[in-house]
Amino acid sequence: MDSIVLGYSGVHQIIQLALAAQEMGELESLHCSLLDAPGKLGWLIAKVMKSPSASPLGGAELNPRKVHEFSAPFLMGKIAGRLSPSHSGEQLGANRWFDAHVARVLRRSAARLFVGAESCALLSFKEAKKQGIRCILDCPGISAAFLDEQARQAAREFHLNIPPSSNSAQMQERKRDELELADRIFCCSELQKNHLVSEGVSVERIRVNPLWTNVGFWGQHADPQTRPARSGPLRVLYAGGISLRKGVPYLLEATQKLHREVTVTLAGSIAPDMQTLLSRYRVDQTYPYLPKEKLRELFRAHDVLVMPTLGDSFGFVVLEAMAAGLPVIATSHCGAPLPDESWRVQAASAEAIAERLSYFIEQPDRLAADGALGAGFAARFTPSRFRERACGFFRELLTPPG
Repeated sequence: MDSIVLGYSGVHQIIQLALAAQEMGELESLHCSLLDAPGKLGWLIAKVMKSPSASPLGGAELNPRKVHEFSAPFLMGKIAGRLSPSHSGEQLGANRWFDAHVARVLRRSAARLFVGAESCALLSFKEAKKQGIRCILDCPGISAAFLDEQARQAAREFHLNIPPSSNSAQMQERKRDELELADRIFCCSELQKNHLVSEGVSVERIRVNPLWTNVGFWGQHADPQTRPARSGPLRVLYAGGISLRKGVPYLLEATQKLHREVTVTLAGSIAPDMQTLLSRYRVDQTYPYLPKEKLRELFRAHDVLVMPTLGDSFGFVVLEAMAAGLPVIATSHCGAPLPDESWRVQAASAEAIAERLSYFIEQPDRLAADGALGAGFAARFTPSRFRERACGFFRELLTPPG
């Protein structure tokens, strides 16, 4: 019946949501920046710029005739970043531009349901309401106000400069307005849901659908029993943006407490406010942004992944590491599901991280056992499971009442 239109100036889970609509036979169109598909600009961008974001999981399965690229905001942002290295990461202008384009599409659409993503759906929602189209907000983040407060506390504790807000006042207002207009709000974790409820969003409008991992990719050679035997210190890995908001200072403080009983590897781009901090602590290896294949190799070469975040609505790397057979330690501010809540430690606490690392130092046999437990648990979170739940939520709004 082609009843669903989706739009997002980026990639993330919008591709899987579009694929869910296609599997229902309800996909009218997906509007995105780029997609690596026949006849699409994303095909060229993926080759020239080596951009993995143009080739998201599931993209090749979409009907390319129903995918419409609007790449100008993305490309102009890339050009601005090249011309001015200090160019702000603020996406407000680009998101408005993309959103206005999708709003024009909705004026001539026969859809009954529009799915937009946080920060680039406000104009589209307003137009959808005029057309009698119901609205779903795919809301991947935790509020900037909460993250900013966590970052301020961490900055004071580690004697660092207080970082600027993660969002401008205009962006925060835009996100609030989107929340108010949405008929349903898609969350990826109970943590994210609880944050929204605490901000006044009615629980009746919220639907939780945990994200997925590509088990077939990450699970290659995942058997923890075949992992290289540990013959020295516990090999600790962190993968992601190396920043204050990701809680990296607490990980470094924790590993310092354990002296030579651990080695520490950081993989990811280093935020400017971290350069001074990193000079204070021992870090055995650092890597810049890594392609997935290299990250999978790092998982295999380490004993445990630590996700010390001060606030992540999900945290893909947690599921990825578990799927690869690696035990994980995550904080109470990380939304990713875990097979046992003992794997989750208090956020913003170096002591809590150090205590959990000591558990593996003192009981090294638990590494293989917990690795196997995590691999089996992560294998449940497949893209098809995510899409099946999304289809159920779509039907709620497409089915006439009574």
